[in-house]
Amino acid sequence: MLRKVLLLLLMILLSAPPAVLAETTTLRVLQTPEGNHVFFYELLTEAFAAAGKPVQLQGVSGPGMDRFKVMLRTSQLDVMWMVRGPRRDQAYILVDFPLTGGLIGQRILLIRKGDQARFDNIRSLDDFRQQGLSAGMGREWVDKDIWELNGLAVSPGVSDWRRLFKMLEVGNRGIDYLPRGALEVQNDQRANPNLQIERRLVLRYNRDSVFYLSPAAANLAPILKQGLERLRDNGRYAQLLEKHYGKLSRELGLDKRIVLPLRDIDDTTN
Repeated sequence: MLRKVLLLLLMILLSAPPAVLAETTTLRVLQTPEGNHVFFYELLTEAFAAAGKPVQLQGVSGPGMDRFKVMLRTSQLDVMWMVRGPRRDQAYILVDFPLTGGLIGQRILLIRKGDQARFDNIRSLDDFRQQGLSAGMGREWVDKDIWELNGLAVSPGVSDWRRLFKMLEVGNRGIDYLPRGALEVQNDQRANPNLQIERRLVLRYNRDSVFYLSPAAANLAPILKQGLERLRDNGRYAQLLEKHYGKLSRELGLDKRIVLPLRDIDDTTN
């Protein structure tokens, strides 16, 4: 009799839908028209799966970055990835795991077509300053603080950073270039074919992107961190980086570019 009961329970368990065995959580996540979100989506999904917490991602697009941050603070959005910064650590729920292997901190310049000559004689940060070139940035970009700390000109920030591409293109808005992460700049250029990737320089700082969660999703932070660490330890994280960004070094010539190292806020307090 006991054997029959156990067999019946096993059959019920095996026939149960996946949601009963491991409930799937829906997460509202930033989605970018340039396609820069694809790596982070795959990393999120696999990290939660590795931690035994299956998720379904619901892409949210439309508003500018400032609005996305408000949505994250007010739990209208569950997850964002951003370059780590102290103000962001205080405003959102941090998942302390660097995501891009430092690629986001290697800033490649997006410039107007035909402007390469303006950058050809730059060989140092002092040369860059003397050119008086002004960067276009979002109002709350971490880069803004770093650029200003290093004495580099920055145009007034805008709330919707996606406007910057058109502002750079038209050429009369006080913007000479856009600093973009090595993992972003190719997609950005493809989406804005009237701009080109500067060929010689890389401005580098020692920060990386991290995941930030909303207050309502705070309970998922240790689960996500555990999953990311498991992907790192079993080699899957490195595989995902290679899958999405393995060609970057060759295509952008990262090892041949002149490196302009940038001081960071943390560097001044050591």
